[in-house]
Amino acid sequence: MRRAYRRPAAVLTALAALIGTTLTAGPGTRALADEPCSLPRAAIHHSEGVDSWNGDYPKPVGELTAVMLFLSFPDASPKASPATIAEDYFPATTDYFRAASYGTFELRPTVTDRWIEMPDDSRSYAIQRDWEPDRRYAYLRDALGAVAPHVDLAEYDVIYLVADPDAPGVDSDATKVVNFDRPMTVGDASVRRVVTVFERRPPDRNVLAHETGHVFDLPDLYNRPEDGYGDWDTHVGDWDLMGSQFGLSPELFGWHKWKLGWLDADHVDCVRGLGTTRHTLQPLAAPLDGSAPATDTRLAVVRLGPEEALVAEARAPTGNDATTCTHGVLLYRVRSDVASADGPIKVLDGHPETSACHAASVHPRLADAPLGTGESYYDADTGIRVEVGDRTATGGWDIKIVRERGPE
Repeated sequence: MRRAYRRPAAVLTALAALIGTTLTAGPGTRALADEPCSLPRAAIHHSEGVDSWNGDYPKPVGELTAVMLFLSFPDASPKASPATIAEDYFPATTDYFRAASYGTFELRPTVTDRWIEMPDDSRSYAIQRDWEPDRRYAYLRDALGAVAPHVDLAEYDVIYLVADPDAPGVDSDATKVVNFDRPMTVGDASVRRVVTVFERRPPDRNVLAHETGHVFDLPDLYNRPEDGYGDWDTHVGDWDLMGSQFGLSPELFGWHKWKLGWLDADHVDCVRGLGTTRHTLQPLAAPLDGSAPATDTRLAVVRLGPEEALVAEARAPTGNDATTCTHGVLLYRVRSDVASADGPIKVLDGHPETSACHAASVHPRLADAPLGTGESYYDADTGIRVEVGDRTATGGWDIKIVRERGPE
């Protein structure tokens, strides 16, 4: 978050023209990491392109600071202290990103110690998932106006606005990141986005890590039914936090780790031509081998076209995937020209006739998607076969990729 110079303290710019649902950026001009298999960033919301970084978002490398602010309402008295509520989210969220980033990223939160009262009752804002723009505008106007005298938002990279979970008007389905079409000025801060938290206690599992992922330009991977009812997890199932915060395997896809800068080209095997290639994939969530990154492959990538790729990665019960119910080589397809929540990543089901983990999985049909030793997957549309060989001494998998024809 950048400071806005020569601005008086606690001055809010008008919100009406600033609130938006997306922030977009122009497409990248070339693939910087590995041209044959990286994808270009497109001018859509949360593009999965990895050739360049969208500078409108803070990049989660090194240390970023966050502030958690607590909002109460005249029609309710909070039953828990800010410190108690903060324990629902930290250190769990920091721990998640530390593990996912292999220790290269640290999210450092500041938890304020007081409730800041909103001017109107909680019910007056009509808080809900699909919020009416004027009501959302009123909430953000009042919230940022209320916190401005108490904190210098310019000191923080991430802003969490936490509503009293016991207030009668709080809808626990409404938690989301709100983006502004243009940065808004709050005191000395130039604010691009805020995380609005509306969670009952205890909150949804990993919900803050999911929303924080949006702050770092990661898309929603779930499938939202048109009427709001139905299966939301048909695209990726349990296999990435940006699909479901309830997933049994909530580690971020290796593609996302590459996008965020936690993996680099040394960790990616790029399949460049026709024929057969062999790869050894180490478990995605296992610590990186800093002494020999060139032999520590986490992704095998086949470019399918200008904006699409096929990815293979190994998933095992370790790190953020400790609760996974199956393991093996997971395959998925990525499109950099498909927007958030429209299916930019889709897992390929290695066992389409079976399912697994019915009592715990968010989508049992994909819970057994990974391939095990001796199994294979053939994609007739692309002419690509992936065969899984033996486990390695380090817990990885040997795989063979056979490509019959080039990208279209």
